[in-house]
Amino acid sequence: MTVTVIDVTTEELLRSREELLQRLRLTPDELRERVRSEVATSDERDALQRLDEISFLLGE
Repeated sequence: MTVTVIDVTTEELLRSREELLQRLRLTPDELRERVRSEVATSDERDALQRLDEISFLLGE
């Protein structure tokens, strides 16, 4: 099995997070609350997963 490694910079991760939140027009807390309350769209749930991945990669 071959593993593909993707190199991203801290700046790219931060920019990706900012663009994601701007597109959703939500704060991270608002997004988490929507998911917790089970009113989030599938796009919002996917976005939260991506935000969590970005936070992990940033060591937050």
